[in-house]
Amino acid sequence: MEKQISKTTVQKLLIYVGIAPKTSGYGYLTTAIMTELEYRPKDIAMCKLYALVGENHGTTASAVERSMRFAIIRAYNLTGLVGLNLLYKLNIIDTAPMLSEFISYMVHYLEVYYESDVITF
Repeated sequence: MEKQISKTTVQKLLIYVGIAPKTSGYGYLTTAIMTELEYRPKDIAMCKLYALVGENHGTTASAVERSMRFAIIRAYNLTGLVGLNLLYKLNIIDTAPMLSEFISYMVHYLEVYYESDVITF
């Protein structure tokens, strides 16, 4: 049986790791993660992902990439993304992750560790 991961679950996870909902990057990251989950098990190129998210939000791929990157760097500067380390129960983040790494960590967590719409931390 294939897991159905809701948009709300992705948003809860982003908030948990420190991505502020008030940033435009939060919405773009939500869409990017949902898109990556939809295209699994095939990986899609990051530039194609940015373009798909941009189409969905009516903006350019470069604006999407910049906003998502800014949201991740801001979260890292404020919290060190400690929430991501707690999810994996490992110290996987010790420097600000690249955008592709962050999305990969989130998608991997949702595919492997996620079991229900109730995320317990």
